[in-house]
Amino acid sequence: MRRAATCAVTGVLLASGVASVQAAGLRQIAQLRDCSAKERSERPECSDKAPRASALPQVNQASSWVVSLTTSPLDYSPVATATTSSRDGAGESGMTLSIRCHGGRSELIVAGSRVSGRGDGYAISYRINDGPPQQVAAAVPASGTGVAFGGDVIRLLQSLPDGGGLNIHLAPRTGPALDAVFPLGGMDVVRAKITAACRWPQPTAKPNG
Repeated sequence: MRRAATCAVTGVLLASGVASVQAAGLRQIAQLRDCSAKERSERPECSDKAPRASALPQVNQASSWVVSLTTSPLDYSPVATATTSSRDGAGESGMTLSIRCHGGRSELIVAGSRVSGRGDGYAISYRINDGPPQQVAAAVPASGTGVAFGGDVIRLLQSLPDGGGLNIHLAPRTGPALDAVFPLGGMDVVRAKITAACRWPQPTAKPNG
C-alpha cells in the first residue's frame, strides 16, 4: 500500500512538472508577442521586461533538444529555435539539427563542420526510423550556415514521432556523402512549444477508413 501511494504521488509530481514547463513557455511567448505589438516608442521599455533568450528546461532525460525563445533586434518579433545533436556526438565530427522560425518562415536545418558550401548544393534524403527513404529539395538557410530542407517543412515536422530517430543523408555535388541520425525523444513537447511560438496550423486529421 505504501509503495502504491508513493508511486501515485511521484506520478502527480512528474505531471505537474511537465505542465509547469509548458505553462512557462506559453507565458514567455505571450510576453514576446505583446512586445512586438506595441508602438515603437514603447518597445525599448518593453524589451527590458521581456526575456531576451531562454533555454527552456529539459522535460526528461530522454530528450536531447534545447529550445530557446528570443526576440529579433529589428522588430522585436519572436524567434523560436530547437536544436539537437546527432547520436555520434556534438564534437568536430558531429552534426546538429535545428528547427527555426521567424517572420512567418519555418526551417529545418542540418549543420556541422563537415557541411560546407551553399545549402542548395546538396541532395537530401531522410528516413524516419525504419521507414522508406524520402528525398526533398535542399535550400539555403535564411541565416547562418548549413543545409535547409525544402518543401513543406511544417508538415514534415508534424509527422515526426515522439521517439526513435531521424536518419539524414546529405550528398554534395562533389565529395563524400554525410550521414547522421538525430534522436526524436521529446519531440512532442518541442513541437508544442514551436507550434505555439510560430502559430503553426493544426495538422489535418486523417479520415477514418
